[in-house]
Amino acid sequence: MPGKRKYNARGTKDFIVLAGIFFFLCLWAIKDAWYPSPKVLKKHPLAVAVSFETDGIVGTLNVKKGDPVVEEQILAELRRVRMQEQSAAVKKAYSEVKTAHARADESLQTAVTSNAGSERIAELKQTRIETQRTLDSALEQVNLLRKKLDQTTLRSPSNGNVTDVYILPHSPITAGETVIMIDPKDHFYLFNKSLAIFSFIAFWVFLGIHVLAQ
Repeated sequence: MPGKRKYNARGTKDFIVLAGIFFFLCLWAIKDAWYPSPKVLKKHPLAVAVSFETDGIVGTLNVKKGDPVVEEQILAELRRVRMQEQSAAVKKAYSEVKTAHARADESLQTAVTSNAGSERIAELKQTRIETQRTLDSALEQVNLLRKKLDQTTLRSPSNGNVTDVYILPHSPITAGETVIMIDPKDHFYLFNKSLAIFSFIAFWVFLGIHVLAQ
């Protein structure tokens, strides 16, 4: 009577190793998909709260609940007529000071070239220093108002969908107050959920192969 044949699949340890790899991969994907750490949440927020950086009155509101948005899209703007008038006046003053500074610099260069008296050159140098200080101050004001004007425009920080809008046109708001909520279009969590399911199935498949191959 012939002896019974004994079948033994080669490399069965490979299957248990693969099962172990997919088991830990599944645990990692579950953690990031359903129990994200603060570090992950910071990088991939589940919701984004959008707020103005300055106080004001809402002038225009360009989105409503459910609207899709793209990064840098203008969501809302504050009233800024008075600020625009101030900005125009400051820019005009800066232009005038810049012209005066250029003239002072030209006069100094001419005096030095023509060998004017030391007192005259010293006087022109002082004038140039003073106009430079005024010019620097005017430029600072221009930049300050430009920054304030930029803060009156609220832009979307990312692609996504508007989930809530807490303001209306003509309503007052304060700096830092959440006015719009956005659900960011981030596939990170969907990918990890899919990876968790795939890894779970792969774990049982390779574990089953290992058992059957014994």
